[in-house]
Amino acid sequence: MRVTTIDRFAPAPGTVVQWAVDATASTGVASAIPPSFNQSHHLASAAADPAGESTWLAASFDVDGPVDLKAIERAFLALIARHGTLHSSFVRDGARVARYLHDPADLQVVAAPPRSLTTVSAVRDALREGLRRACTPFGGPGCHLATIDRADRSTILCGFDHAHVDAYSMAIVIDDLARLYEGYRAEPGAFDPRVLAPAASFVDYCAEEAGDDRDFSRHPGMDRWIEFFTRHDRRPPEFPLDLGLAPGERARQAVDVRALLGPHDTATFAASCAESGSSVYAGILAAMAHTVRDLGGGAQMPVLFPMHTRRSRRWENAMGWFTTNAPVTITVEADLPATIARAGPAVREAVALGEVPIPRVLEAIGGLQAGRTDIFMVSYVDYRRLPGAHAHRLLDAHHISNVTSADDAQFWISRTEDGLFLRTRHPDTDVARTTMGAFLDGVGRHATRETRRHETAPTGRHASRRVTTDEGDH
Repeated sequence: MRVTTIDRFAPAPGTVVQWAVDATASTGVASAIPPSFNQSHHLASAAADPAGESTWLAASFDVDGPVDLKAIERAFLALIARHGTLHSSFVRDGARVARYLHDPADLQVVAAPPRSLTTVSAVRDALREGLRRACTPFGGPGCHLATIDRADRSTILCGFDHAHVDAYSMAIVIDDLARLYEGYRAEPGAFDPRVLAPAASFVDYCAEEAGDDRDFSRHPGMDRWIEFFTRHDRRPPEFPLDLGLAPGERARQAVDVRALLGPHDTATFAASCAESGSSVYAGILAAMAHTVRDLGGGAQMPVLFPMHTRRSRRWENAMGWFTTNAPVTITVEADLPATIARAGPAVREAVALGEVPIPRVLEAIGGLQAGRTDIFMVSYVDYRRLPGAHAHRLLDAHHISNVTSADDAQFWISRTEDGLFLRTRHPDTDVARTTMGAFLDGVGRHATRETRRHETAPTGRHASRRVTTDEGDH
């Protein structure tokens, strides 16, 4: 899986067809199930800035030969029917947001006229405009389908407003849609989409979240949460280096996408981290903290990190926004190996804090006093573990995000069979470009040095101590 942004996505030219989801035949049924916490925050931000760029996620993959347009239409409708969140929508009713549920049988997809485009930029611009129009938080289901038809190998792309999906969902949609498409293409009149294992509905997850009335005030993690935010004056941590923006200022988003380590070096780095009881994620956080210290940002790096909440097998193949956050502070030690060794337990302890719902934390601290709109965070996804991972390289699978505006730095680390990669978004200012260039180069150098140190260490110098943790992707 290649993690990128729409401005870096470079599909070969071809004939572009785009479909919008038509819900005019559906009256929709008002639901008593409120938006999840993540959805509520997303919808409030969209309502506050209705003219702003939409936040969507898209997935693309390639298929052999020209696209069977009828088969992909049927496959996309089957995908929408399969996942409850994709046939739900949100409507503003004054200050209130209502969820509506649609009968998928009443939904249609309507194709725009085909466009033969001859340049990569023309294709990219057409896709971006289609996603902008369709993947919106309010109105009908925020879904979009597009194909780039070519004689030898074609591309299928679909996008969704962020209210309905997370990064994990991009792997699910590629796996589901690729199998549905091949089924409808092979058996146009006989394929039954129920051959795919049933998928639970994220709407049901939202109902469970809303009905969770457990008392977390005595949870052992609550004191840790309160201590973390008290230490930071009830503010989320900010990226500790200067990005050239005063509080309240925003700038156009800049993007950096790079490989950190190749497959061999990633395996070596993972082995080095494991021998000290740490994960790859903890190792990269340690490299980041050392780079921050190198650049004058201090010896401690507090950060929030997202983690998925698919803790039950019930949600493993469900599309939705199944994430929460956890806080961790990485402290720089005498050298990187020592920092990695300390970061591993710190991350594992932080993962346990994710059991406390964020709304309960905010209630306990009396709400946040955020100085910025964005939150400094570092995400990690091992795409090798996700549904359909075995086919990602063959399908040339991509996870694509929009480019909007930014007032802080955010990082997405991804591990695939091809190594370790890093996507960064930050404000597009002169200061930030200089800062982030030095920072990202430094992270890469520290990670590479650790692989070389491990490779050249005398045999037997390190105890071979593999650890099994419950930290999931972290």
